[in-house]
Amino acid sequence: MNFSYTKQRGISLISLMIASAIGIFLVGAVFKIYLDSKTTFNTRNTVAEVIENQRFALDDMRRILVMTGRQIRGVDDQVAGKRPFPAVETGGIEEGDENNSDIIAVRYRVGPSCGARQDVDVDTRPSMVRFLINSNNELVCELTTYDSSGTATTVPRVLASNTMLLKVLYGVDDDDDGYADRYLIASKVDDNAVVTTPDGANTPWARVVSIRFALVSRSDSTLPASARPQSAPELKVLGMTYGDTAGETDTDHLFRVASATVSLRNLNPTVQRQ
Repeated sequence: MNFSYTKQRGISLISLMIASAIGIFLVGAVFKIYLDSKTTFNTRNTVAEVIENQRFALDDMRRILVMTGRQIRGVDDQVAGKRPFPAVETGGIEEGDENNSDIIAVRYRVGPSCGARQDVDVDTRPSMVRFLINSNNELVCELTTYDSSGTATTVPRVLASNTMLLKVLYGVDDDDDGYADRYLIASKVDDNAVVTTPDGANTPWARVVSIRFALVSRSDSTLPASARPQSAPELKVLGMTYGDTAGETDTDHLFRVASATVSLRNLNPTVQRQ
């Protein structure tokens, strides 16, 4: 009886090692793509979070600030408590240094607010709205209303969290053409040596026709480790610097600046007050 044998062939050790190496390389590449995609997704989510927070805050501030001076008569400018702009003092407009927030304060009789819609008659003191940053880094809209006897009621409302800084410049119209010729901080506007009081007015603030403001916001979520900067970024805020030079050392969160300019149509000398 004859037996025939067929030589069996298998996978060699070298082939197995090569295949394993290729497999490990492919798995590593896929895992790297997954990690990069996850980092990008999380970073974009963090950016979107800050942008949405700022968009809401800016929109709310615009719709209120544009009402400045509405239904405030020319004769009311002679009364300190009825002028469109409160005095630069505690409880009114306040100016912080480059590392601290400013406070915007405006008055009007008719229009939307951060509370109920205002509709104040001419015999009652105009309502006042202030925008400020509180100790919890929240952007607050503070509405103060007055009754017929002059008693004030103040109600604060939080507009946005994680707001680190609010800075303000006021647009001054030097040549009475209805457009701002320069933007100044509050103390400069208040200085008659810097801004002259126009004829028939009582303060240099009668030349203010617009407000430019900027917010520095911080993300609530932390950035992925690979997306964090080596040092806190220096951000330009209306000509000032915010960041590492201002004592900010947080690199775990995203910081972003957003700004807006509001034309005060009710104070524009070329447009009759509504």
